[in-house]
Amino acid sequence: MTRFARVLFSISTYTTIYFQKNLIRMKILNDLRKTQILKTCSRILVILTLLPAMIINAQTMKFPDKWTDGYAYVNGIRIHYYHAKPAQGKQVMVMVHGFTDIGLSWTTLALKLQDAYDIYLPDDRGHGFSDPFTDADNGETLIKDVVDFVHIMKFEKPILMGHSMGAATVMRIGAEYPDLAKAIIMLDPFVGKRPFNPAPPAKDTVRNSQSTAVAQQRQTTPPPRMFKSPDSLVIQNNSTFEDLVANGHRQNPKWDSVDVYYWAFSKRQYHGPYTPGQAQALMGTMNTADALAKIQAPSLILKADATPEVRKANEEAAKVMQKGKLIHIDGAAHNLHHDQLAKTVEVLNEFLRTL
Repeated sequence: MTRFARVLFSISTYTTIYFQKNLIRMKILNDLRKTQILKTCSRILVILTLLPAMIINAQTMKFPDKWTDGYAYVNGIRIHYYHAKPAQGKQVMVMVHGFTDIGLSWTTLALKLQDAYDIYLPDDRGHGFSDPFTDADNGETLIKDVVDFVHIMKFEKPILMGHSMGAATVMRIGAEYPDLAKAIIMLDPFVGKRPFNPAPPAKDTVRNSQSTAVAQQRQTTPPPRMFKSPDSLVIQNNSTFEDLVANGHRQNPKWDSVDVYYWAFSKRQYHGPYTPGQAQALMGTMNTADALAKIQAPSLILKADATPEVRKANEEAAKVMQKGKLIHIDGAAHNLHHDQLAKTVEVLNEFLRTL
């Protein structure tokens, strides 16, 4: 074979081997691609199969865009909280909800304020995703929970706002920890002096979320019975979400659908006190006595609509405030920030501008 022929033969052989190797490589790659496509399709099928369940379960975690949630180890338990749209550098505001509610019960009001304030909404002990009550708890426990939350989160002079039981909580904090808050805002707390008489265990009845305005304002109204047996709590927790939403709309026709949505979740999540002793600790939170007169920070009370006689009594009781005032919200019942959101925001902003 001539030298030229040998060169041609070598080139031919090399070319053949090259193409064979590349054909094998291409086959391997095609097989890999097919395998990856099959795996991807399988994953998609699994996701599509589980999607309905994921959507249903996601309801318990659904909150407004850019909001987050977390936990803080506070006063011996985990306190769960929501953080509205971050507003770094803005004044911190902590909103403390009422009995059987959750942090998200503040949502419609928080949405109106979140551009101007850095808002945190904790679930109280025994509510939402926070840990339950313990047998060691007493009437000071919920007060200390909020105070410790402020310290653990390293908030400097937050504005404290509370509704109902939460209003009693921040009222007492304002009195007992005068240097903690920049301002105290109370939505429909009891005003005046009320003796604390722990109630005996209540019968297993379903608590109505909203009483009439007059009933809420009576000076003789005793602390609500807050004990349910574990069995009755489970029955409430097992109520269907749809039934709770329908019930919420029937009971609260003035509320935004968002308020009803989170009201329904709060009732499913509520695990409250399991024993009469724990219930007495919860009730002890509302032993406000002369706390209103001791608040040194600027303060505001918003009260539900009421008869002229009750309005007069409320205004008389509020005269003890050092740097505060009381305003009634026309047409609103106990959940006044739900019943009359626009008016509530207007009055709040007027007060907040003075700080």
